[in-house]
Amino acid sequence: SDLYVSVDETDELALEGFTKLGFTVNRRESDLLIPTDPKVTGLNAADEPEGVVLISAIDAYEDQLRLLDDALRQDVPGNAGWRWDPGDFHEETFGSDFDPAAYLIAVEVDSGDYLGLVRVWDSPGRPRLGLVAVSRPYRRLGFARLLLARAFRALHERGKSEVTAEVDE
Repeated sequence: SDLYVSVDETDELALEGFTKLGFTVNRRESDLLIPTDPKVTGLNAADEPEGVVLISAIDAYEDQLRLLDDALRQDVPGNAGWRWDPGDFHEETFGSDFDPAAYLIAVEVDSGDYLGLVRVWDSPGRPRLGLVAVSRPYRRLGFARLLLARAFRALHERGKSEVTAEVDE
C-alpha cells in the first residue's frame, strides 16, 4: 500500500534523502496563525440573517451534525468518500479538545437543515481551527464569516489571541 512521510520543506537533507528513495510530493500544507481580535480580522459578529440561528454542537442533533460533516468533507482535498462511523464521530467531536463555544452550526429555522459549521479545537498551547465550511447552496451568503466571527469572539473574550490552522496548498 501507499506510504507517506511528512517533511519540512526547508529540510533539504531530508528532502534529498526521501527523493532518492523514490518519494514524490503528494501535497503541501502550510501552518498559519490567525488572530482572533475582531479589530484585526474585521470579523465583527453580526446578527444571524432572518430564518437562521447559530447553535453549539453540544445542542445539535448528533446524527445530523455527523451527516453535515460527511457532506462538507467531500470538498476537502483527500477526503472524497469520507464517512464517519457514528461512535468515532462522537468520540472525536466531544473529546477532550471540544469547545462548545467555538464549534458552531448554522441552522435554517424553518427546515431545521444544518447549513454549515465552524470547528475550533481547544488544543494544548493554542486553539486550532479544524474546519469552516458551508453547504454548496448556502455559500457566498456570509455564513462562514458569521461562524468564524462568533467562534473567534468567544476565544478572544477568553484571552486566546490566535488560533492555528493548516491549509492545503
